Amino acid sequence: MNRAVYTVTSGGIAALGRLEAVAQNLANVSTAGYKAERLVFRVRPIEPEGAARLDPVLSRTAAQVVEVATVRDFSQGSIRPSGNALDVAIGGEGFFVVSTPRGERYTRQGSFTRDGDGYLVTAHGERVQGESGDLQLGIGDAVIGEDGTIAVDGVNSGRLKMVGFGDHPNLQPEGATLFTPAPGAAPTPLDAAQVHLHPGALEAANVDAVAGMIELVDVSRGFETYMHAMRRLDEVAQHAINDVGRV
Repeated sequence: MNRAVYTVTSGGIAALGRLEAVAQNLANVSTAGYKAERLVFRVRPIEPEGAARLDPVLSRTAAQVVEVATVRDFSQGSIRPSGNALDVAIGGEGFFVVSTPRGERYTRQGSFTRDGDGYLVTAHGERVQGESGDLQLGIGDAVIGEDGTIAVDGVNSGRLKMVGFGDHPNLQPEGATLFTPAPGAAPTPLDAAQVHLHPGALEAANVDAVAGMIELVDVSRGFETYMHAMRRLDEVAQHAINDVGRV
C-alpha cells in the first residue's frame, strides 16, 4: 500500500481526536473549575530507521502518528466573584475533597451549598470534606476564611480539607469536574499556610472561548484537508489500476 495512505490516515485520526478535545473544551467554557483537555502526539517514520537516515526527506514526508494521548491542563483559571457566601475559589495549588459512593474524589469547583441536613455539599450533592470528615454547618450564617476555616455565627465549625498533587497533578477525570488519582499518585494534605482561597468567588474554566473558536476552525479545516487527500490518493490508485489493466 502507498506510504502516503498511512501518513494521511494517521493524520486524519489525530485531527479528529484534536477536534473532539477542542469541542469538549468549548462545551465547558462556562463550567467553574473545568480544566482543559490537551492532546499530545507521537510521530515516527514509516520506513525503518536506517532508510530514514539514508534519505532525510523520507523521514519528514513518510511519517505517521502512532500515539495520541489526552492530558489535562491544570493551569489556573481566572477568579470571578459570584456573590454566594458558600462559593470559594482556589488560588494556586490545591483541590477540594468530596465524598462519593466510589470514595474520595478531588475537584477545583467550589460551587457549594447546604443540603437539607445542613451539610456542605457540591452542586451535584457530594458532601464536601473537612479535616474531620463531613462538614455540617447547620442553619447559621457561614463564613469561609482564606485559609479554609469555616465559622458559623462566629463559631468555628471546622476547616476545608485541602490536598495537593504537585506541579503536574497525575489525575484522571471522572466527569462533573471530579478527578481520581492515577495509579501511583497520592494526595498530600495542605496546611493553612499553603492554602489561599477566595471566598464568594469561583475559578472559571481555563479555556479561552475566542482562542478555542479559532482553534476549532483551524482543526476542522485540517481534518477536511486530510479527507480531501485521502480521496485524491484513492483516485490516483484507481487511475494506476486502470492504466495497468489497459497495458
